[in-house]
Amino acid sequence: MRILSIPFFGLIAALGFISLNVQEQSLAGSKALASRMGVLTASLLSSELTDKPKADIPDHSAFENVARRRLERIRRQPLRRVVQQVASLPAAAVTPKARMIAAIANSDAKDHHKKIANEVLMALPAQCRNTMKNFYVKNTKQKNRGLAGRSVVILDGTVPDVEFRALLVHETGHNWDLGCLTGTALAGKSNFSDGDSPIYKNDPSISFYQISWITSGVQRSNAYPEDFVSGYASYDIFEDYAESFTYFVLQNEVFAARAQNNPILAQKYAWFLDVMFEGKVPHIASGKSIYKNKAPWDTTKLKYVWHPKQFVAQK
Repeated sequence: MRILSIPFFGLIAALGFISLNVQEQSLAGSKALASRMGVLTASLLSSELTDKPKADIPDHSAFENVARRRLERIRRQPLRRVVQQVASLPAAAVTPKARMIAAIANSDAKDHHKKIANEVLMALPAQCRNTMKNFYVKNTKQKNRGLAGRSVVILDGTVPDVEFRALLVHETGHNWDLGCLTGTALAGKSNFSDGDSPIYKNDPSISFYQISWITSGVQRSNAYPEDFVSGYASYDIFEDYAESFTYFVLQNEVFAARAQNNPILAQKYAWFLDVMFEGKVPHIASGKSIYKNKAPWDTTKLKYVWHPKQFVAQK
């Protein structure tokens, strides 16, 4: 069945809808396109289908040239193809552009390391993402592969990329623990401290520390080596936090499996899931480590596969 020519003014109105619809789609997303396109299609198909002579077009040269070209273009192809073409136009326009976190963008690190660092932080939950204010990558071998404080992260840029990424996750754990999850002096001092700096009672991290610790460096009397994700995690509250954070992000399935047989690890796993990840299990890496009834010493050395595309849920 042939679709006859559509009245000119109906076409101009329809094209106006299409033009507005394309503009709106580039800003608002595909849902607007679907609703508008349904109205447009129904309008076009319900119009009186008759041929109009070209003489009916208003005699204004600028308008006439544009109108004639549009009219002829529509006449040369089926209506369905026009709708499909308009529907496909905004796809590129709505693709989000990757945002570079300020501390990383302002760093003098190599672009390669900046890209890895930005990808990692954008994959993690947004609540503490901008805690880091200064980011440094050293291009000579360092005594410490990574260091972090309340607002700074320093990494050794000579290590392989897979290790560099894991180190960043670990140091991000420190950065967020110290610079994002903080309490207030009005709540009073807790039994924990960061050197001479007190950790206040309403600091969210305290509920994690208390699982295995009574002070910053003293474990509970009933704590066992297998209650920690790694040997390094048993060093103090801060390494327990950062190592558990790294294990949760990069070795989640192994962490969960170990937690099934260890109530202390189960509490730590649940803490990160509920407090830091808002109940969402991260699927941004697949751990390749195998637990053989003995905790590894360092989670940043464990094998994993990174999934850079899978961080939609962490926006």
